[in-house]
Amino acid sequence: MFVCTGNTCRSPLAHAFMLDLLGKMNMRNVEVDSAGIGCNFGDPISANSQEVLKENGIEFEHTSKPISLEDIKESDYIICMTKSHKMMLSAFAPKEKLFCIDDITHDGDVIDPYGRDLDTYRKTGEQIKNAVEKIALFIQNNKE
Repeated sequence: MFVCTGNTCRSPLAHAFMLDLLGKMNMRNVEVDSAGIGCNFGDPISANSQEVLKENGIEFEHTSKPISLEDIKESDYIICMTKSHKMMLSAFAPKEKLFCIDDITHDGDVIDPYGRDLDTYRKTGEQIKNAVEKIALFIQNNKE
């Protein structure tokens, strides 16, 4: 479960890039989802995020959803875009399944592109694309 604030930019990018990568790695037994901490149900993925995915040859349908206690319970890993997202969820999620991307990648928080230009979305997309490669290896190495 990838988590950001609005579930229209960063976490859907992570969701889509991870699905694409898992398909290439033939890791079909891993389910991927995304949600937001402060979002509505049903908002579309941002146009700039969709453009970044298109530029990477990825087709992805997505509408936003808030993270629920059920999502937390059902997820093996909850991977937040920032340390502050992780801190916000720390009261609800067991620490052994709650991470921020930096915990796994050691590359810092993911840049929030919301409301910015396409180049910023591209930079965020590149950061996320690199991160999901490390996250996929982390999941692969921590399978039970």
